[in-house]
Amino acid sequence: MSTVEEEITVVEVIAGSTPPAEEPDPVEPPNPVLARLLRMADGYRRAGAPNQAIEMYFELVERNGDTPEGKKAHESLMALCDEYEQAGKLRQARALYERLL
Repeated sequence: MSTVEEEITVVEVIAGSTPPAEEPDPVEPPNPVLARLLRMADGYRRAGAPNQAIEMYFELVERNGDTPEGKKAHESLMALCDEYEQAGKLRQARALYERLL
């Protein structure tokens, strides 16, 4: 950089005419209630109570679909659809798919 360019840069910095550095997008803090609801739904699923799990997953998806928990709930519902299909429970899989539309 030449001395003229250096001087211009110094003047711009002093005058405040340089654009401010961009701040990163704030990361949304995790919501402890949503995390607990997701854990509870996962617990119902592990305990062999898929209907309770499905309803909780849908609540998370429908009300909080843009959150990490809502996205994980959607993934869990899709996994349940796969399980139903593999088990030959096509009506249950289809019902979940249609509700996810």
